[in-house]
Amino acid sequence: MPKPDSEKRPDQLGPYRILRTLGRGGMGVVYQGVNLQTEETVAVKVLAAGFHHDTGLRQRFEVEIETLRKLNHPNIVRLLGFGEEEGRLFYSMEYVDGRSLEHELLAGRHFDWRETAEMGIAICAALKHAHDRGVIHRDIKPANLLIANDGTVKLSDFGIARLFGQTRLTAAGNVLGTADFMAPEQADARPVGPRSDLYSLGCVLYTVLANRPPLVANTFVEMLKKQRTEMPLPVRQYAPSVPEEFQAILIDLLAKDPAKRIRNAAILARRLSAMIHGLTRQEGAAGEVDERALSPKEREFVSAPTIGDTPHPSGDPLEAQPDPVEKTRQAEPGELASGARATEVFQPSAAGMAGAAGGAGGARGRFTEVEAEDLDQVETEDEPPPWISVQTWVLLAAAAAVALAVWYLLQPPSADRLYKQIMQKTADKTIDSYRDAEPKIAQFLEHYSGDPRSGRLRAMLTSVELYLRERRFDLQAGGRGDLGTLLPIERAYVEALNYMRIEPELGIARLTALIALYDNRQDRTKPFDTTGPTGMCLELARRRLEQMRLTMQRSTADDLNLIRKQLAKADGIESADPDRAREIRQAALDVYGNKPWAKPVLEEARRTLGGDPDATGQPARRDNPDPDNHPPRSGSNAP
Repeated sequence: MPKPDSEKRPDQLGPYRILRTLGRGGMGVVYQGVNLQTEETVAVKVLAAGFHHDTGLRQRFEVEIETLRKLNHPNIVRLLGFGEEEGRLFYSMEYVDGRSLEHELLAGRHFDWRETAEMGIAICAALKHAHDRGVIHRDIKPANLLIANDGTVKLSDFGIARLFGQTRLTAAGNVLGTADFMAPEQADARPVGPRSDLYSLGCVLYTVLANRPPLVANTFVEMLKKQRTEMPLPVRQYAPSVPEEFQAILIDLLAKDPAKRIRNAAILARRLSAMIHGLTRQEGAAGEVDERALSPKEREFVSAPTIGDTPHPSGDPLEAQPDPVEKTRQAEPGELASGARATEVFQPSAAGMAGAAGGAGGARGRFTEVEAEDLDQVETEDEPPPWISVQTWVLLAAAAAVALAVWYLLQPPSADRLYKQIMQKTADKTIDSYRDAEPKIAQFLEHYSGDPRSGRLRAMLTSVELYLRERRFDLQAGGRGDLGTLLPIERAYVEALNYMRIEPELGIARLTALIALYDNRQDRTKPFDTTGPTGMCLELARRRLEQMRLTMQRSTADDLNLIRKQLAKADGIESADPDRAREIRQAALDVYGNKPWAKPVLEEARRTLGGDPDATGQPARRDNPDPDNHPPRSGSNAP
């Protein structure tokens, strides 16, 4: 069986002269072509020659065509036509003059957080359009996002997309998609839904911001396992300039449980738009979108209702549901479901390929042109029934009652009830209990951010974030982790931890200096602002400093008692054995003379020995007395 990368490029497919190869995939090839009649440049995807007898792959290819026929959106590559040439299925689509996001990233292009958010909004528009029509893409990745030269982002390659109701080809149990951007349920071969696409989109946005995927593995199997079980590091660890609001959105998108992700593409677009608008006006993350700040296109899809807004008892709005507009009348012979008529395409004459598609010679295939008005259209029955039966009314009423009940059950609990649940979960005030209550805390802050109790709950989340950062810093202080990914203040903090392991007093001095250097508070009595990495690091330094001082106070108590006991012994034997008494005092100075906490206890020993010791604990040199009879200065030779 010939591979897609080894087969010969055809000269013509349908009405298109083939110019060059654009890309190759597992079961097909994409060519650049030109319409012989209109001279329009197109992209032509053809099922590889070795697969045209494979019934399963032919069905998947036909499903891809059927998927594109359902879609007509400026951010989705548009279907132009489809057909069959000498047994090989193909379809044509608009040619995007530009490069894929993957090529842009590999070429070293950097996207700031605003550009990335705007790209996400455009993809959300495409996904909302697809999801509302029962289509899940299932392979959102940089290679499938095309960026035209005018900046328009277009979603392409619906090769493994799932149409609701088309389950026989891609049933649960088959792992299809690209592992780096694959949702956990997809990696586990479980049923997928619209939120699976949102997870993949979250991976793409993370990759653009961090210049690396959320998770990295050496093998496909290892990556599947990580997608199911491992949470990526917050994106700000790799890109500190990313706003905290954007990081929070990505954390929601990359939740392992689909039910905990952002509900649908429209809500995600609203959050991204609100973030851009709020940060632009320097007012923090806006809770609602100011539609005056959005483009007409953004207002159109962000405010529009979406099928995904309607909850479904299964937990996924569209999971396992057939397309609500799938029912069509039967097409007449020779007519396709879109209403377009199939057009025969004949072998072009030897005089050239620029002639009309129809001509002399036997027919070798068929081709159907799809007009723009044929897309996103679904045929209904010719004549609706003149009346609705009583049974239908009963079913509709029952369905409405069920929908109302589900809606009621999915409403967030009251602030008091939710707060009580959180307090019960966090009664022991441990980090683990805070982490267990994190989903409910996030729900409270989302719905009741103005509640006076929200400050206490934010403090719990801050405690969790500080705990996770402290664990990471401790690991890096132990030699694990790349210090090059840290901010300057974070590197200084890790270095202070290393000093603390060797010499606690030196570590305390380092932490004290770090706080003095980076503390920009006007009022030093107020707590640090822990909304950013600098404030987080300062708060960790303050806590560690407080902890170390308390530990030092406790640990030095025994040392001080020992010093006092030995000095008292020296005083007791002074008259009987002055040399031994002097030896004990000098030993105490040698061992503890450089300890700040021991200096008050050692003052009498210094005076008895006849002078202050130098930095090493030895008595100061007196071989060069001061001509003015002043005592030598502490810690240095006399001038």
